[in-house]
Amino acid sequence: MYVDALDRPWVETPYLLQGIAIETQADIDELRNYCKYVYVDQAPADDSNSATRRLSQATEVIPPPGERTPRSFRQELPAARKIHDNARHLIRSIHGEISENRRPDMATVSEVVGQMMDSVARHPDALLWFSNLKSRDEYTAIHSLNVCMQAVSLATFVGNDERAIKEMGIGALLHDVGKIKIPLAILNKPGKLTPSEYEQIKRHPQYGVEMLRDASGLTAASLEIVRDHHERLNGRGYPAGLRGSEISYYTQLVSIADVYDAMTTDRVYQKGLSPAKALELMLGFNEELNPELLRQFVDYHGDYPVGALVELNTGEVGFVTPSPERREKPTVLLVLDYKKRRYYPQRVRDLMRFPKFFVNRMLAAGSYGIDVEDYAENWDI
Repeated sequence: MYVDALDRPWVETPYLLQGIAIETQADIDELRNYCKYVYVDQAPADDSNSATRRLSQATEVIPPPGERTPRSFRQELPAARKIHDNARHLIRSIHGEISENRRPDMATVSEVVGQMMDSVARHPDALLWFSNLKSRDEYTAIHSLNVCMQAVSLATFVGNDERAIKEMGIGALLHDVGKIKIPLAILNKPGKLTPSEYEQIKRHPQYGVEMLRDASGLTAASLEIVRDHHERLNGRGYPAGLRGSEISYYTQLVSIADVYDAMTTDRVYQKGLSPAKALELMLGFNEELNPELLRQFVDYHGDYPVGALVELNTGEVGFVTPSPERREKPTVLLVLDYKKRRYYPQRVRDLMRFPKFFVNRMLAAGSYGIDVEDYAENWDI
């Protein structure tokens, strides 16, 4: 037989592939170490069995550059996952190159940002699904990636020039590279920073500029984002205390994505907020952030951003999935039952069709140990 699904996400087990053959008693004994029950497929081992189909889906290649034919959310997810993985590996590579005083490969950075733009054009929500991935252990890399995805999505939503979006995306992906020079003891300090430590933190934009200034192919507009992403409209930002129009439009856009991701992420010194709470608080930042861009950012995400974790009045927990009515009545992929036990298979509930069900509260990413990546490809909608 073939194990088609487990009673838990595959990533919680040592199995590398989703779908495994059971041929001996030893295989069954091994499964017992990790699962109370599994789902089997008795189909023969050919290309029609479900395990092969799922592997084929998981290894789908990214469409060629410039391919923007609209796709369904489900169709675009595998490509979005691959783009996300490529970008995450690229950021790690860039950090390594800079640490060794080597120039980062801007052509690859440009290619990855172009892939993000293409993905957003094919379906605006697939890439944002992965912006809900949060990792305290590699915060700088994941944060930079999330900020880039959020910024590219927002700029596309408001209809900006594509060349400018790419320059902005490159700057967003690289905006925090200067933190490489900040001691980890300061970056990960659980308590309040001393004035001296905070001064060191405030130097990271300038460090980033110094590291990237001679990188081939990096435009002045991209470098400006690295330098100014902590500047604020009221002049209370850093490092130069710029005000209003002294801060470029695209830097102002990246700053909104930067603040949002920082507020919704767990750090050693703070618990991440739910998307709804973060957006609510950000609406009060009009003196610091561009109010029109902020309004568009909130409109783009709606009351229930795609991939956000919610708890229904039934006690069930799930992820918000794309739907035209998600502002008030989202469609939810339920992954936990009312006792907070894993659902398998997962259940999709359109709250527009079930008026007695409603979102009781939004949860911070990672609540109940749930990772959005576990559910990236194992369901249909």
